[in-house]
Amino acid sequence: MRESRVSFPNKIFAAILGAVQSEVQKLTDVLEDKQVINVVGEIFAIGRLKGKTLLVGTTGIGKVNAAITTAALLARFSIEQVWNIGSAGHFQEGPLRIGDVLIAQELLCGDEGILTTNGVLSAREIGIPILRREDEALFDSLPASTIVHRLRENIAPGLYHLGRGMVPTAAPVENRTRCTKEGFFRLLYGPSLSVGMVSGDPQVAHSRFLDYGAFAENMEGSAIAQTCYRHGIPFIECRGMSNKAGDRDKLNWELKKAISNCHAIMMDWILSQEGSLS
Repeated sequence: MRESRVSFPNKIFAAILGAVQSEVQKLTDVLEDKQVINVVGEIFAIGRLKGKTLLVGTTGIGKVNAAITTAALLARFSIEQVWNIGSAGHFQEGPLRIGDVLIAQELLCGDEGILTTNGVLSAREIGIPILRREDEALFDSLPASTIVHRLRENIAPGLYHLGRGMVPTAAPVENRTRCTKEGFFRLLYGPSLSVGMVSGDPQVAHSRFLDYGAFAENMEGSAIAQTCYRHGIPFIECRGMSNKAGDRDKLNWELKKAISNCHAIMMDWILSQEGSLS
């Protein structure tokens, strides 16, 4: 796409960031008065949706790309909140299954610390925090932004189904006895693990679950969260489960379902908000 040569809004309600285009394409398609911009090699669309200005695009895969792109966006625009969306792999031993959605209540940094033959030791063992927040030293775990607590009050964990529309919102299921497996998914809040290399087999995934107790793994979340913390911007990680961590057979993956369900939860929040966060 050719970059638009026009002025951009002074304030953006939400930046919605996926790693790859398939994680954000449907959101880009529904934006009105859309403008296109290139930021450090990544393409973004800025437009309006139900009266709110959104910035939608990709960071590139992995924590380095995610941090670089997010930092560049936050330096260039006035952004009220950042969403990291897309797919993730759930740990078989945890409570999530394919199609379910996880909102990170805690962001675990899987590449910080000390790697030993007996497992991973906390970054705290090194004694150097990755981030300081006021008087608090953060090592290999970042707490969720306060906006996540607001989100949970409005969109409670539980069973949901998709509404209608090109990018549907999520609706809670009132009568569980009428539910069938197809078309429904669960929303959970819990720990999310970010790693440089995802689990390549079930044994690695099992070991990671024992080390961290996370519900799912991804490759960007903690880096975007850390960048947002440094800029003082509220951050939400919301991911749909496309596969079991450690299962590399893509015939078993359900990317479309994972991304659609993730989008539905995010849209429910954004469209229900009035005004800014300030």
